[in-house]
Amino acid sequence: MSSVQKINDALDALEDAIPSVTGTIVASGDGFVVTDTLNGKEAEEIAAMVATTTSVSERMSSTLSAGSVRETSIRSENRSIFLYRVSEKGILAVIAKSESNVGMIHIRARETAQTIGNQLTTTSSR
Repeated sequence: MSSVQKINDALDALEDAIPSVTGTIVASGDGFVVTDTLNGKEAEEIAAMVATTTSVSERMSSTLSAGSVRETSIRSENRSIFLYRVSEKGILAVIAKSESNVGMIHIRARETAQTIGNQLTTTSSR
């Protein structure tokens, strides 16, 4: 099984576990799509914004001497977007309905981010 298929399986498991998750994307640090479950929605544009948002979060953290950024959350009126650093090479974005159980999303998404990070690290070390 390919690394991308393993990542897709992890994304599917996350969405199956939390029905209020409406889509996921794994983006590279420079804003390219690794894989997604957005079903034709603007994956390339979202991947670029994920990388930009993470970069701004890292800049803020650096300015405040807060250390490495692991997560960024955006809570909006109709949707929430949660970003998780999966490795030096990738970011997991989880898009969910506004009424979602944020704690459950964090628990499952952190596990998924670790799984994806392991896949990206294994792939890049070959």
